[in-house]
Amino acid sequence: MNDALPPTHVELFALQPRVSLEDYASPASFTAKHRALAERIHGLRARDTSGNPLHPALAVWPELVGAPLGMMGHLPQVRRHSTTRGAMRRVALAEWGPMWRAWRDLQPPTREECLYAALASRVHRVMHETFSGIARDFGLWVVAGSALLPDNRRRLGAPDFEPRGARTYNTGHTFNPEGHCVAVTRKVNLVPGREDVLHLSPGRPEDLTVLATPFGRLGTLLGYDAFRKPHTAKEPWFVPCAQYLDALRADILAHPSANPWPWDAPWPFESTGASPRTGSEHWFEEGLPSQLPTMRRVRYTVTAQLVGDLLDNHFEAPSLILERTDEGRPRVLARSENPRDEDVLHVIVPACTA
Repeated sequence: MNDALPPTHVELFALQPRVSLEDYASPASFTAKHRALAERIHGLRARDTSGNPLHPALAVWPELVGAPLGMMGHLPQVRRHSTTRGAMRRVALAEWGPMWRAWRDLQPPTREECLYAALASRVHRVMHETFSGIARDFGLWVVAGSALLPDNRRRLGAPDFEPRGARTYNTGHTFNPEGHCVAVTRKVNLVPGREDVLHLSPGRPEDLTVLATPFGRLGTLLGYDAFRKPHTAKEPWFVPCAQYLDALRADILAHPSANPWPWDAPWPFESTGASPRTGSEHWFEEGLPSQLPTMRRVRYTVTAQLVGDLLDNHFEAPSLILERTDEGRPRVLARSENPRDEDVLHVIVPACTA
């Protein structure tokens, strides 16, 4: 690839890992899981006659992929519980020392926030080392899904972590091909009945950023932030973040996601009626596919889905790469055939360098 000239194309990858508790047993097991997916990317890259990549590449991992890292070292005890709440209580008891220090230093208002702050440094380090290493070793722009983290007192991109406070966010990081963290994204809209009950805090829409890359301007949306309207009538502060990033002149939207409801069953927030929509119908009617025709700048969206079972959480949905055509219609460039199995989506598209 000739770095002196703007790239003509970019390779887009959506990673759909099927996760299990065993992936979170240790930093080594987590890293091995995701480096194996990066190896699959490596084998799909377009190359010149010398074996060098022809184009820059963006790889998007799913939302919440790092959230269970707080259970590292506690899996034998965690397996005795059937619910996430039970597992969190068990981890909190085992981590009484860090919990006490977090309470002393930060005065968190809830036990959940105290636990997030107590475990933040190790969760952040594993996420940083795993995805910084993948970005550097495989020459990728990486949107590293998300984990549950407070704000970091250290500089942007630092591998070390010191909580600024106890407020905890669904947080994503973006790494460049040198392995440097170049952007942090906090989820703005929390899913009612799931994220709000975990005592997470919403991010601010004004903190969403658009990152300049060699292949276009990149914005990141976490999960629910990619929808055009709220799930319920009790969310007056809902922000249609995809439209917000379009107004900031994003060319590509990375969309790490984790759908916790059955894909083909009635969607749980649907009002009663003769023909309730399924989860898949809701995604296409209110998610990114329904918004692309109204956008003026965004050309591609890359949705990466988490799949698998973690205690009482079941995740399923197909990953999806879309293009807004010159006529303004959404076109599916790639879609996972199985919404419940591991997959890697890959397309090569013209870069957005104009």
